[in-house]
Amino acid sequence: MYQLKQPKNTGKYTSVSKLFMLLLIVSLTSCQDLSVQNKTAPDRERALSNPGDVEKLIASTFQDYWGRTQTSGTSINTMPLIADEMTGTYANNAALEMSSEPRTPYNNSPTSAAHETGRYQWYAWYAALSSANEGLGAIDEGLEIIDEDDNDNTARAVGFAKFMQGVSLGYLGMIFDQAAITDEHTDLEDPASLEYKPYPQVLDASFAKLESAIDFMENNSFTLPSDWMPGAPLTNDELARVAYSFAARFKVYGARTPEERQAIDWNQVISYVDKGIVDDFNIILEWPDLYSMYLYRAQNSGSYRAHADYKLVGPADTSGAYQDWLNADLNSKEPFLIYTPDRRITAHGDTAETDGKYFRYREEGITKAERGIYHNSYYQWYRRSGNYWEGPHALIQKTEMDLLKAEALVRLGGDANIAEAIDLVNKTRVQNGELKPISASGVPAGSAPVMGDGSPGSLLDAIYYERMIELAGTDALRAYLDRRGSGTLTPGTFYQFPVPGRELQTLGLPIYTFGGGGAGSAE
Repeated sequence: MYQLKQPKNTGKYTSVSKLFMLLLIVSLTSCQDLSVQNKTAPDRERALSNPGDVEKLIASTFQDYWGRTQTSGTSINTMPLIADEMTGTYANNAALEMSSEPRTPYNNSPTSAAHETGRYQWYAWYAALSSANEGLGAIDEGLEIIDEDDNDNTARAVGFAKFMQGVSLGYLGMIFDQAAITDEHTDLEDPASLEYKPYPQVLDASFAKLESAIDFMENNSFTLPSDWMPGAPLTNDELARVAYSFAARFKVYGARTPEERQAIDWNQVISYVDKGIVDDFNIILEWPDLYSMYLYRAQNSGSYRAHADYKLVGPADTSGAYQDWLNADLNSKEPFLIYTPDRRITAHGDTAETDGKYFRYREEGITKAERGIYHNSYYQWYRRSGNYWEGPHALIQKTEMDLLKAEALVRLGGDANIAEAIDLVNKTRVQNGELKPISASGVPAGSAPVMGDGSPGSLLDAIYYERMIELAGTDALRAYLDRRGSGTLTPGTFYQFPVPGRELQTLGLPIYTFGGGGAGSAE
């Protein structure tokens, strides 16, 4: 049994609870997204006065992260299709609307299905942030978390809450053009404290929170319970490495355009990567408590399924069919067979109708070609052999960190940096893809990737290709976030979400949007 030791007056963080309750009321009275059930979210009033429940409140923030990246229909059905990582003809959650071409502006009307894709992400990241803020606020007021054996577990709660503050702000900064920056010290009675800040400031706040969390972790010893992030009973040092890797992600994926990507502090990226994970950061799937609908949608065999988009696997083709497909009229983009030396795509270079290590051939293609023949594809990501319910699943792969560092080294230039980048890329390219090694001049002729104009890819092209192929299946948001900075989103795609229309309407602010060739569109 947990005991409360000398709590101070709790009035200071009452306003933080008000923020969460406002968000909760709005979300519960709206058209709900019921695909994620957070079993650990306790009653807020009780949580703020009971040490055990405060700890549960902090631990529950992982469920918000999991829902947005792995389970919620408004993410997993739509975001991989917008990113041209996956393709499908189902209309659920406006997936067909937002992945069709030519791209139209994102519909931010509070009554639209598309609006839910941004709105539920907004709610989830603020729910996680508010829970972390509330927990830290209670602890800041004197709450100590002591278990029945008189073990003081306060440090692990503080470390995880600080970590999730940084993660929540990082996703808000990557996804939305602006957001309010809050923490346990925010006075929500002061309207100025809730003003929306542009995304660079939100990302900077994320880095500051992650670095604060890391500093705390490096000076306090603890081990997280295995059910906080299932299968990952991380020590304080291990969680600090995970935090560094998230910071590396946010630094690179926060860029909206190739110009912003170029301007990143690449030395900082390398520093984050080098201090980050040394092995895959895995959680353990276990049915029915923890599973990934993103993995299910990508691999399933039913009519409501996704295939691999040709913009994902097409650059592997060396026959010229991909270039023909790209240049064809939109309504003449028939599905084609891929002939490639990349063994992740097919088993043989001269046989296109075979299963590779990561993808499988599906003769039937997508079933509803009348919704746009260009959505059709004969290939499906199948790296987990259909498994979405048990075993380890990497939330961050070591390969991802290697490939982020490879890009950083190429951006910085210099013979030694280029040589190191080549080694990092060839680790997966040669071992997993069984492709010819790349060199400083780029991709060898007759190998993958082949660009849209038929030329061999550059060194950076090879890095982007490796990231897309190796990291497919990581989560529902990664491909979209990475593609925009590399300049490979389909032209006209919105490259960030606006503040949800429902929030703007509530505040009496004008509703705005991005994409469709207007402001905030990929070129």
